[in-house]
Amino acid sequence: MKLHRVNAVIARHVYESRRNFDRVVDTLWWPVLDIVMWGFFSIYLTHGKGLQPSFISVMLGAAILWTMFYSFQRDMAVAFIDDLWCRNLINLFSTPLMLSEYMAGIIVVCILKVMVGLGAASAIAWAAWSFNVLPWLPKFIPYIANLLFFSLAIGIAITGMVFRYSTKVQALAWGFAGLLMPVSCIFYPVSSLPKWLQDIAWMMPTAHSFEGMRQALAGKGFSAVHFWWGAGLNAVYFTAAILFFGWIFEKARSRGLLVKQE
Repeated sequence: MKLHRVNAVIARHVYESRRNFDRVVDTLWWPVLDIVMWGFFSIYLTHGKGLQPSFISVMLGAAILWTMFYSFQRDMAVAFIDDLWCRNLINLFSTPLMLSEYMAGIIVVCILKVMVGLGAASAIAWAAWSFNVLPWLPKFIPYIANLLFFSLAIGIAITGMVFRYSTKVQALAWGFAGLLMPVSCIFYPVSSLPKWLQDIAWMMPTAHSFEGMRQALAGKGFSAVHFWWGAGLNAVYFTAAILFFGWIFEKARSRGLLVKQE
């Protein structure tokens, strides 16, 4: 891998993000809107249902982490789809650019976007509801790392699908994370699910991350069990995603699909 080629991929997407209003909306508008919506909903529940004020912290913390997970997974796939929309894919891979360099550049860009969105959402949560996420970050960072690795695995797998089936499956970039929401237990504990769904939820690194986050906010400290279960599952899913992507990319290239993408 050559650093200057990775930097070129980063620069291409940074320039495009600065001049594309859609990317600004994805990076800033939706994270802020999620925090505003869940913040008002939490206020309503605490005032009308007699819930503890700490409930607001749990809801806002969950909303911030889920927004970060969803944004990273979406941006991973959309960055590649954007090159398809621009008919730019053949131009990229007709150069010495390696696939690993291309993916590394996209990952860096997605991390930058997530950090911007996380900062905006956290600022709104602090300004509007006095929820300061910074003191919790040391306990949240391990769970955030698990969420990012899982979203990276999903993004790589979806990108592989787009390599093979082009824009026919592009809806997966925006919709796949929604399929995981019920079993990710973002705003409720795993124990609230039916027994058969609990077994599926415990197979999701997201469920372990949000359970650990709720435990930290409840003052019970860092949960090593949830962290290591999430990390172990991530190792399996990430390895599977890399193998799947390598296999499907070679299959697409051998069939000449890279020059036929639409």
